[in-house]
Amino acid sequence: MKKVIRDNYRVEVLPNVWGFQPSTLNDHGAMRRLLANIERDVLRHVDDVGQVVPRWETREECSHCGCGWEVLTAAEASLTACARDEHSVEGEPVCCEAGINEFRAERGIPLLAESGGAA
Repeated sequence: MKKVIRDNYRVEVLPNVWGFQPSTLNDHGAMRRLLANIERDVLRHVDDVGQVVPRWETREECSHCGCGWEVLTAAEASLTACARDEHSVEGEPVCCEAGINEFRAERGIPLLAESGGAA
């Protein structure tokens, strides 16, 4: 029979970032400094704290179009239905022409415009 085990008790403290400029919210260094200040204050003012651990979510997106970062698998690169052209390779982004061309330029692969690939 199943039994429920409860452990790893903790309290999460979320910073109040209301009113922050987007430039600050998108600056990892600035947000780390904010978390370090909160950590210092919690340790100084709150009893029974074992540890303060800063955490954040991570996501990857295309620097050109802002879409979530997705790439071709080896199998997809070999399929004409998934590949942009005959030069598509594993790891190539699938979001936009600018992202694909940047990826290809870094690896010496013919760009979409040069290979006649669709836009």
